[in-house]
Amino acid sequence: MKQIVIHNKKESKILTILVAVLLFSFITPSLMFYLFFYHSPFYKFMISNLYLIYVAFIFLFYIIYFGIFYYKIKFNYSSFVIQSRRTISSWFGSKVYNLELSNDMLIGFRFVGSFLCINDKLLIQMRSSSGRKSAVRIPLTLVGKKRKRKLEQIFNKIIQNNGCQTS
Repeated sequence: MKQIVIHNKKESKILTILVAVLLFSFITPSLMFYLFFYHSPFYKFMISNLYLIYVAFIFLFYIIYFGIFYYKIKFNYSSFVIQSRRTISSWFGSKVYNLELSNDMLIGFRFVGSFLCINDKLLIQMRSSSGRKSAVRIPLTLVGKKRKRKLEQIFNKIIQNNGCQTS
C-alpha cells in the first residue's frame, strides 16, 4: 500500500473563519448601535426581536463547545497515524488526539455519529502486543460520505490483511 493522506485542512479553516466572522459581525454592530445609536431603527428592531440574539448566541456557543476539529490521517506500508485537534480552542489547551498504530494492531473500527453534531467519532479498536484490547474515540469534523467510504475501504483492507474480522 502506498502512502495515503486524508485531511480536512481547507474545510476546517473555512468553517472556523465563517464562525468567527459570524460572531464578530453579530457582536460588533449590536454593541455599536447600543452605545452610539440608541434611538435608531436598527436598535429598535434588535430590541423588539431579542430572540434572534439568543438563537445566534446559542448556535455560536454550540459550535464553540463541540469544536471544529482539524484531522489528518496518514497511512503507510506498515502503520497509520491519526491526528485530530481543535482549530481555535487548541490554542487554549484543549485535548490533542495523536494515535500511531502498526497495521497488525487494528482489530476493528466504526464511525459513530450524532444527529445534532457536526463531528463524527472514529472508534478504533486495537490489540496491544501483550494481547490487551482497547478502544479510542477520535473526533473528526466534516467527514463526508466519500471520505467515510474511502476510510472504510482502507481499514477493511488492513483488517483483512491481519486476518481479523470487524465486529
